[in-house]
Amino acid sequence: MDKKLQLLPVLAIFFTILIWGLSYISTKVLLNYLMPMEIAFFRFVLASIVMLLIALFKKPQKLVCQDAFRLIAGGAIGIPVYFVLENNGLKLTTAGMASMIIAIIPVLNVLTGVLFFREKNTWRSWAGVALSFWGVYLIVSYGIGSSGGAAGGTLGGNLLILMAAVSWTVFTRVNAPLLKKYNSFTVNFYQILAGTLFLGFLVLPSGINLAVFVPVVIANLLYLGILSSALAYFLYLFALKSLGTTTVTTFINLIPVFGVLGGVFILGEIVFPGQILGGVIVIFGVIMVTVFVAAPGPTSNFPLPTSKIRGLGEEESLKE
Repeated sequence: MDKKLQLLPVLAIFFTILIWGLSYISTKVLLNYLMPMEIAFFRFVLASIVMLLIALFKKPQKLVCQDAFRLIAGGAIGIPVYFVLENNGLKLTTAGMASMIIAIIPVLNVLTGVLFFREKNTWRSWAGVALSFWGVYLIVSYGIGSSGGAAGGTLGGNLLILMAAVSWTVFTRVNAPLLKKYNSFTVNFYQILAGTLFLGFLVLPSGINLAVFVPVVIANLLYLGILSSALAYFLYLFALKSLGTTTVTTFINLIPVFGVLGGVFILGEIVFPGQILGGVIVIFGVIMVTVFVAAPGPTSNFPLPTSKIRGLGEEESLKE
């Protein structure tokens, strides 16, 4: 009976990482039709609609005025800043490389905790940090020129993806105090609305060309806005409550695998042996970091190393 009960959360987390892994491919397809900022805006318009519908049944908690600035700042960093960097980076590099670089987020989060928040670390975790950065170096160095563009463009794209990972780490830390006071739905609800509003100010003045909304664009926007930003989020939380943080985090580390496979088989991207080696090293390093953190901070043991629910919060209170 217990095994049957465990099968559902395992399937939930499997489909979650599949959806998030393939979302890089979806974004890459949309870049043929929309500007990077437009993709983010339309995606989060859909996510906002979903959150407003959910709010009809699950009311967000009341906010304390003093938390408003932190909440808005988190929404700005986790949605406009992150997606402008990631989507522009994807324009210059491959979906596979982007997914592998983004996987370093848990390592950046732990490193931030040690450097700025006096959190402790074990030697095994430090080894994981070193391995992860070595893996990213291999991914970037072997991948230069492999995206079909100029080598400098690919390098620039990889650096933008790395900057996106840094911005998500900042978002994690900004949100940490909020997630002690409010449930994740409340934080998610207000930050998605705030992030969408910021993107609207950037996109709407230039106007919207309705002619670009051909079936392939609509399908991929629905994928990103509803499947990747809403459905996968709830599957993720269901799996988290049943399987626990360590197991779920281990599954999450497989997202780059789906990102690379999707890039190869759907987009026809080329992956070099050195990149595969780098990706394996990154995943192994991340596992070492997430398993052997000695004294994790509020979020350092539970980062989401993908962009798939950017703006949907960094962790869920298990008290809900």
